[in-house]
Amino acid sequence: MKKFLLFLGLLGAAGTTYAQTTVNLGPWVQVNTTNTSSFSPGYRAVHLSTVAPNVAWEVAEDLTNGVANYFFVTNNAAGTEFYFDAISATGANSAYETANVSGVSATTAVVAKYGATGGGDILRTTNGGLSWTKTTNTATQFVAANGGFLDFVHMFDANEGVAVGDPTNGYFEILRTTNGGVTWTRIPQTSSITPFAGEAALVRSYFALGNTIWFGGASGAATDQERVYKSTDRGVTWTVSAPTPLTETISKLAFKDALNGIAYNTKAAGGALTAVNVIRTSDGGATWQPITPNNTANGSFFWYDIDAANGRYYSVGQRFPSTQTSADFGSSYSTDGVNWTNLNSSQGFFAIDVIPSGTSNATGYAGASTDANGVGGIYKAATLLAQRDAVLQGSLSVFPNPGAAGIFNVNLGSTLKAGAQLTVVDAMGRVVKSQTLNATTVGSKNFTIDLSGEKTGVYTLQLRGEGGIATQKLVIN
Repeated sequence: MKKFLLFLGLLGAAGTTYAQTTVNLGPWVQVNTTNTSSFSPGYRAVHLSTVAPNVAWEVAEDLTNGVANYFFVTNNAAGTEFYFDAISATGANSAYETANVSGVSATTAVVAKYGATGGGDILRTTNGGLSWTKTTNTATQFVAANGGFLDFVHMFDANEGVAVGDPTNGYFEILRTTNGGVTWTRIPQTSSITPFAGEAALVRSYFALGNTIWFGGASGAATDQERVYKSTDRGVTWTVSAPTPLTETISKLAFKDALNGIAYNTKAAGGALTAVNVIRTSDGGATWQPITPNNTANGSFFWYDIDAANGRYYSVGQRFPSTQTSADFGSSYSTDGVNWTNLNSSQGFFAIDVIPSGTSNATGYAGASTDANGVGGIYKAATLLAQRDAVLQGSLSVFPNPGAAGIFNVNLGSTLKAGAQLTVVDAMGRVVKSQTLNATTVGSKNFTIDLSGEKTGVYTLQLRGEGGIATQKLVIN
C-alpha cells in the first residue's frame, strides 16, 4: 500500500525551504561532494540501509517525477563517495518503483519493487549495483490480480531474509530466503496472521532488531485501528498486536530495545498536514498507548523518518506544527519518545538509518536532496552523541548521595542551558519528579531536589539538554 508515500510527495518544496539559510549540521557531515557525476536536477532520499560505519545504500527518487527507481552506494573506503545508477533487471517490470533497499555488504543488496496498482519484484545485486537480477516468480508471487503488493524486504544477514506483501487469499503474502535472496519461498499460511477486512501492510513501515521484525498495518479506513505484526524468528512465525490508537495507517515504527518502541502516522486535509500522532509500547509491541512529543526550540520530534539504536530513538525531517522556516527542520534523539533533543537545525533529512556504535552510541547516514549537479544529498555521522553526552555527564554532580532524608543538592556545571528537562524515575520506571529548568536555576548552577516523600531505594535522575543526556543514580536510605 502506497498511501503514506503519496502524502510525502506533497513535501517536494520542503527541501528548498531551508536551503538558503546558515545550516547547523551538528554531528552530520555532508558527503558525496567529490568525484560526482551530474544528475540534474537532483534526487531525494526515500530509504537508507546502513550496513557498517562506512557502508550504506540509499534509494532515491527523481525530483522531476517523484519516481523512486535509483540508488546510491558507498564507493570508497571512507564511505564518503557514492556510485549512482538506476535499479533495473532483465525480466523485472520496468514500471515498478523501489520500496526499499536492504544492504548486506558494500557489494551485495536486495531491493523490493512494487507497481502503482499492485504486484512486486525482488531484485538482487552482488557487484555494487553494476547489475541487478530479478529473483522472484512473477506468475506466483505478489500477483497484482490477486491483490498482491510488495511492501518491503529485509535481510537479517547474508543468508536469511524476509519479504512482506499485502494479503492474497486471506493471508499476508510473506516470503523467506535462506540463500541470500537467490530464491524465495512463501511461508505456510498457518504461520501468517489473518488480516481483518481491508487490512494491508505499508511500504517501508517496518523495523528489525536482531532476529525480530515488526511491520505496521494499513487500511485507509478512517475508523480502522491499525495493528502491528511481529516475528521473533526471522519471519517464520508471526503474532499480531491489539488494535493500536492509530487509524488508517502506521507510517513508521522503531524499537530502541526488544520491549520499547514508538510508531506514528500523519493526517492531512486539503493538501495540508493536520496531525502527527505518536504511540509507544513497553511490551514488545503487544499493546500501544498514545503519547505527545514535546516541541521546543531545543528538541522536537521530526516526522519524516525515525530509527533507533542502543537505547535511543532518532527522528529526522520537519516538526509539527511548522511555520516552514529553517528552524522547523532537523534531526533529534530521545530515550522515551516524549522528550527530544535536537542534533542539528536548519537542515532536514528525508531518511535515516543508524547502527549501534559501542555500547551506548550510534553511527550512520541520513539522506536529503542532491543539488542540481547531483552533489550531496547524503550525510554521515561518525559517532552520534558520545562527545555531547560525555561533556554534559562530566558537569553533573549530586550530593549527599546516598541521601538519608531524600534531599539532594545538584550541581549543574557550566554546560547546561535553560529549557533542559529533568526527570527522576524509580526502579520500576515510574516518574516521581519532572521539571523544566529555567534560566534562573541554570544560572545558579545549583538547586535542590526534594524526594523526602519517596520510599527508600534507588532512583535515576536524568538531565536532557541541548548538549546531550546525563544520568545519575540517587539512593535514599
